[in-house]
Amino acid sequence: MSGVEKCTWLGIREETGASMCRLRGVALPKTEISVKCKQPDIATICVDAYSSLSRGQEAVDTNSTDAFPWLVEAASQFENLGETDNAIMAYVKAINFANKNDLTERAYDFFRAARNAYENGLQKKDISLNNPAVKQTLVKSGNSIIEKMRKLNQSAPLTDMQAELKAAVMGGVSLKKADSDDTRDLIISHGHALYEKKAGEYKDGAKSYIESGMTKNAVILACMGALSDLMLGKPKEGIAYLTDIASKRETSQVFHEHPCFEWTKMIFKILVSRDQDMLVSAKKLFLKIPWSFKDDREFARRVMESVERRISA
Repeated sequence: MSGVEKCTWLGIREETGASMCRLRGVALPKTEISVKCKQPDIATICVDAYSSLSRGQEAVDTNSTDAFPWLVEAASQFENLGETDNAIMAYVKAINFANKNDLTERAYDFFRAARNAYENGLQKKDISLNNPAVKQTLVKSGNSIIEKMRKLNQSAPLTDMQAELKAAVMGGVSLKKADSDDTRDLIISHGHALYEKKAGEYKDGAKSYIESGMTKNAVILACMGALSDLMLGKPKEGIAYLTDIASKRETSQVFHEHPCFEWTKMIFKILVSRDQDMLVSAKKLFLKIPWSFKDDREFARRVMESVERRISA
């Protein structure tokens, strides 16, 4: 990074004489910033990942369970950046902290999320996984959960959860994914895989409603599909999809009159502008949206909370 840039490409002041760039409270070497965070299309995600990781570590240091959502957020953003090793590192931090506080079921959920990230990384041929230490660290964290369970349940037989975990960790150390019909949906629900799944489901649903002439029912689904793209680190694709579907003659009026459409556009703007005042307005508008299903409302609420964490970090 040249001297004239001084980290100002992110609009962040550099401390005079410092060899680190201060990015919303996170200090990183200039060389790392230059390589990882300088590209405009990933800059926001990159800074968010390190900011969330820093906030998570701060919460761990104070023994606060606020660490969990921050570490999961960091892991998800690292996955979006294609840095599976860093994603697994964030999950392992969460596993170790949960174990320390005897929260074995929560640790198990983090392990499942990390295992899923590992498998996805292998499929995508992520070169960071060529380092055997990544897999060894993940296996070690899984074994630590088993050991903690043994201590907490000395006289009890293995539960289904323990048996599955032991098989995943010990069975050839394959770290294979759980069966596709597994319905556990706790911490892992915030991860990369959920948003990929949701994006497809919501967009397909919106398309079906529009083709059936039920455009009003399609608005919320289309908005949630766009927000799924945002959470996958693809805000440009998300807003492009929403703009396109709302610009068609047969859908334009219905979309532009629906409060969910206006609220969704605000969420995109908030992420880009980091406008706290607009976030306040978005929270108020959120309450005026006529949600048909509780699941959609909760999904939207999680997205809004995630965006709030990012802009306040």
